[in-house]
Order: sequence, then C-alpha cells, then structure tokens
Amino acid sequence: MAKTESGIWFIRMMLRTGREAMGKTQGQVARQCHLATDTYRAYEAGRASPPAKNIEALARACGHSEEKAQYMVKAALGRAEGEALEAEMRYNALFIALAERYSGFFFKFDALLIPGPLQLQRYHYIAVRKSEPVATDDWIDGGWVFKEERQLAIETRRDRPTIQFLIGEAALTQLRTISEELYEAQLTHLRRWARKPGIFIRILPGSVPARLSAFDIYLRGESMLAGPPIVYTEIADSSWLIDDPTRIAGYDEIRKVLWKKAIRIEVYNDDDWRYRLA
Repeated sequence: MAKTESGIWFIRMMLRTGREAMGKTQGQVARQCHLATDTYRAYEAGRASPPAKNIEALARACGHSEEKAQYMVKAALGRAEGEALEAEMRYNALFIALAERYSGFFFKFDALLIPGPLQLQRYHYIAVRKSEPVATDDWIDGGWVFKEERQLAIETRRDRPTIQFLIGEAALTQLRTISEELYEAQLTHLRRWARKPGIFIRILPGSVPARLSAFDIYLRGESMLAGPPIVYTEIADSSWLIDDPTRIAGYDEIRKVLWKKAIRIEVYNDDDWRYRLA
C-alpha cells in the first residue's frame, strides 16, 4: 500500500461503508467527532486525509471495532515509499474485501484451495478446516461469516467488473479425495458462478513454484470508486499489500502466462486429471 494514496482510499472507503451501514449522514458523523461537515466530507471524498490521532474516533462513529480502527491508524501512518504494508491476514483482508467490492478488474489465484468468494459453506468447514489444523472453531466460524459478506458484495455489485478466478487443479483433486459428493457440488457451484456476467474461472493443470502458489491483483478498470492498483500475497504468519508499479506489472505478466495455460471451467473435464498425473 503506498504511503499516501492507498492509505487514503482505504480510510475513506472504511468511513463511507461503515457510515452507510450505520444509516448515518455525513453531518451526523461530523458532529459526533466535533468536526465541520465539510471537513468530514473531504475525508470521504479523498480530498484530505484525517490525522492519525482522529481516526479512532471516526472509526467508532462509523461503527467499526477497535481492531479495525487500529488497522486504519496503521494505514494512515504509512511507511517508507515502495514498501508493502505487512500485517496479519485478518487485517489486510479488510482491504481485500473493499478491493473486491470496488475494483473494476481483479484476479485471484490459489493453487491449493478454492478462492474464498467461490467456496461453498461445506467446503469451508471441511476442506479449509483441514488446511488450517490449528484454527479454532471461532476462527473457522468468523472466517465463513466474512466470506459470506464478500460473496454477497460481489454478487450484488451493480456495475460489471471483470473478475478472473484461477484455481490450481491440485485443489480439485485434493477435494475429490476428501469427498466425492462435495467435489461434485463444488464443481457445479463453480460452473454456476462462471455463468455470471464478467466472471471467468479457469483451472490450472500441473504444478507451480511455491512462491507463486497464491496471489491476487486488483486494478481500477472502469470503476469510479476503485482504489489504486494492488497485489496481495501471503505466507503462514503474515501478508502484504504491494503497490509498487514495477512489481505489480511483474505479477500481471505472471498472471497472463498462467491464465493462458489454464482450462476454462466450462470445458474442464474432471476425469482428465488422471491422465495428466500419469
């Protein structure tokens, strides 16, 4: 996340979405935080960035939790130019949820799991739980609630973003070993999603290097409310939002290469994996 633009976008969209969910007007939030209405409007419009010392009060007025408020402060403080914002996955996931809601184009790739917005509830509670052996029940439950919110946000978008989901074939073959019935249900669910306007799903056969096994790209496209271009990637204990244009271009080239090698979900033959593994 860049030192200025990304942080400003994240804060103003968190204020806007939280305020709207609370049913408050801009004037009501401004009065609650002892600000002029025009000052608060400038924050939501991105014409100005609120001082870090004021963000917690603004976040509370817009209905956000203490944890979310602290992440908003972190975004406001920024860091050295060109460094990615590193944070625990649950924090950067807040930015990703907004990016999914407003980006004009985004690409999500996972070599080992179905991307979150495409998961069935049973998949989350069976396959994802198996992949997170130390996760608590509360973590699993909270994760599904968050995914449901993201799924609904994508499905109810009034604009027509272009969304590419790339899934490693290993995710499907692994699921098939867990439950044939769940495998069939999840595959049907994927094909149903692929019929939605602007959504494209492909299956990537073969293996990829571990360092490239999962990443997202978010671009403005035609969306008027989208944030700046971002790449998201993660490891076991941390995650990063990368906004350096050169690095984003590099990830986008990788995306193009992998996408060309992949098979459209509409024509994917789920029995061919045996021959590719032979």
